[in-house]
Parts: sequence; C-alpha cells; structure tokens
Amino acid sequence: MKKTLLFNILFYFVIISFLYSAGETSFNFLKISQGARQSGMGEAFTGVADDVNAIYWNPAGLAQLTRQQVCLLHSVWLVDVNYEYLAYAIPVIGVGTFGIYGTFLAGHITITDENPVTGQYIITDDIARASDINITLAYAKKLSEIVGDNSVFSDMYAGLNINITMENIYEDTGNGFGTNLGILYYPRYQNYSFGLMILNAGIASERPTLPFAIKLGFGYRFSFENILSPFTDEGYYKFSENDSALAIDLIYYPIEQTTKANFGAEKYWNLNKFHSVAVRLGYKFGSDLGLLAGLTVGAGYRLTLNENFQFDFDYAFVPYGDLGESHRISITGKMFGPAETNYFENKEEAVKYYKEGYELLYNKKYAEAILKFSESLKRYKNYAQAYMGMGACFLRLGKKETAKKVYELALQNDPNNQKLKEFIESTKWDIK
Repeated sequence: MKKTLLFNILFYFVIISFLYSAGETSFNFLKISQGARQSGMGEAFTGVADDVNAIYWNPAGLAQLTRQQVCLLHSVWLVDVNYEYLAYAIPVIGVGTFGIYGTFLAGHITITDENPVTGQYIITDDIARASDINITLAYAKKLSEIVGDNSVFSDMYAGLNINITMENIYEDTGNGFGTNLGILYYPRYQNYSFGLMILNAGIASERPTLPFAIKLGFGYRFSFENILSPFTDEGYYKFSENDSALAIDLIYYPIEQTTKANFGAEKYWNLNKFHSVAVRLGYKFGSDLGLLAGLTVGAGYRLTLNENFQFDFDYAFVPYGDLGESHRISITGKMFGPAETNYFENKEEAVKYYKEGYELLYNKKYAEAILKFSESLKRYKNYAQAYMGMGACFLRLGKKETAKKVYELALQNDPNNQKLKEFIESTKWDIK
C-alpha cells in the first residue's frame, strides 16, 4: 500500500507560520504586508496610511483620500509561492470612503508515493495544491464631518474593515471571519500623525484563533532639503512641500505574547512636474532569521499625467535570511480628483491670528507677534498682510535680510500693492 507524502506542500505553510511567529494562531498569511511601498518602508505604515493600502494598514487612513485609487501587487515569494493582491478605494463626498481588497496566496507540488516493496519514492501525476484567500471590505470617515471643525476630535479619522478568510491545504480546509478597527490622528497644520489599530478580532472554523494584534504607529512628514528650516527664521514663513517621511510601528501580539518594532523612511525627488523617483529603507526588529533579515529596501517611480491622474510603480526587496528573499512589485493608480494634502485653508482663522499678531506688533512684542503671523500663514499661505506684519517684526528686530525676503513674499501675493513695492525699493537694507 502506498503512502502519499504531503510534506512539500505543507512546507509552504509551515514557512509562513515560522516567518510570522505563529504560536496558537492560524491564517498567519494575514500578517504579510500589502503594497511594495509599505514593504520597502520596513512595514511601518500604521501612522501614515495615506493611500489605498490603508485598507490593510489602518482603514482610518482611507478618509484622507480625495480621489479613487487602485493597487495591484505581485510578489515572488519563498519556495515558488506566488502572492497576489488587488485593492480599490473610492471617496464619496459627505458619506465617507469605501474600500475593498483581495489577496491570493498559492503553491503546488507534485505528489510522490512510497513503494511498499522497494521503499523508493515514485513521482505521480497528481498535484497537491494549497491556497489562502482573503476578501476585505472597509469604510472610513473624517470625524470633523460629524462633530464639526472645532472639536477635540476634529483632526481624527476612524475606520473599520471586515474580512473573510479561506484556507485550503490539499484536502484540509478552514475559514475565518474577522474585523480590524483603526484610528488616525493627523492634526491640521502639523507634520506628525499617530495611528492605532486593532487587528484580526474574530473567529476561525477548523483552525486555531486568528492572529490578533494591536498596533501603534507614528508618522512624520518633512522636506528633506529644508530639514533644518523649522529651526531657523525661515521656518516661520517658508512651508516647503513635504517630500520625505519617517514611520515607526509597534506591534503587540497578545496570544503569542510577543512585541515587534518596525522602522521605515521614504524620500521623493521631483525630476520635473511629470516624473518623480523615490527610495525607501526600513528595518523590522524581532526577526529570528538573523540581523540582515530585518532589513528592507525599496524604490519607486511616479508618473503624473495631470492634476487628476497619477501612477506609482513601486518595488521592494525583503530578505528572509537562509530561507531566501521576497520581491514585491505594485502599481497604484490615483485618478479622478486632486492630490491628497494636509493643507486646510481657513481664512477666518488666518484673520484671527493676524489680528492677534498685529496687536502684539503694536505693543512691540515682536517675537510673539512672529509666532501669530506664522500661524496665520499656515491657515492661508497667500495672506499678504500676514507676511507684511512678519516683515515688520523682523525689521524691528534688526534682521533686515529676513525682513526683505518676507516683504518680497508679501508683494508676490499682492503684486498690485504699489506702496509695498515702493517701500521695498526705497528701504536701505544694507545687506552684505
């Protein structure tokens, strides 16, 4: 009588369990990161979550989207296993943002039989297959659309997703149903953000429990070339477009009783208005596969057709020590809307801060006035009067070079102001 050997096909999923620290949990392929961009950043994205892949990383981040997005990922995984991922999100004005993604992990091997007489193994025509499938639906909402713009919760986003998971290993099957809850705090006029995520709260059938986890993420966006600007006088009036990001994720698995930390960074260079390139670097602490196994690297290319259409092509290399490495490629399309931004124009608040700054200027409290004018410009970047007030403060503090730059910015935003133009031309700046 022949014995069917399923060792090889089981080996695929033993590797998955080993890589993702399975103890008493199942469906550990749910821990595989989505998106080549995020993989290149060390899988630290909970506190950033600013594209369609937020469905996986933190569904609350979907509420940041201002246009439809779709992402397709192909991953050449370990031992000839292929991993596919497709995600789509659409914001609906006044309602929220909806998203859906699906993943498919599959492998197969030819079955061998043992001859009971000779003890030798014979290759058969039978194929043993194994696969994991996950379908996830998501929804996110800006809390400011519920509580208004002046609440302590106005800068928060909330989201959730529900997922159905199916696993088939040869003739053995299992199913799972779970939900993820996420919150993102991204203050207006600031560069930092925080994310909190509860993952895989649910039930499993014919399998141990889902890989329940809690994530805390931090994100920070900045302009790399002007990284020191916030610590100089320029930081009060020059607000550069952010081209870089740092991210940290802390992950706690209560069932396995393990904690991990992921760090990531990203830098974009704009070659021109149509083409941009990016590099990414990350590290995942807590790997049992060696020091280099925690390292991740990635690259990206962005094609901007116009203000409403953009395509990102991303690649990530993720090593797993002696087990090999994973190559991940994704294409993300962003369409039918303006690009996402954290800039919120509020002229009413800008005027309020301007008046406070002007009063401080009148009372010769120049340093304090500069802070107020700066807050005014954060809310209305084309506010010429705020630039003029700030220029007056720097001039009275003896910082003539800075004052001239600020006055010139005021003139750029109010080019018909003849008195301001004459003032700039007639003033003896004595700048060396």
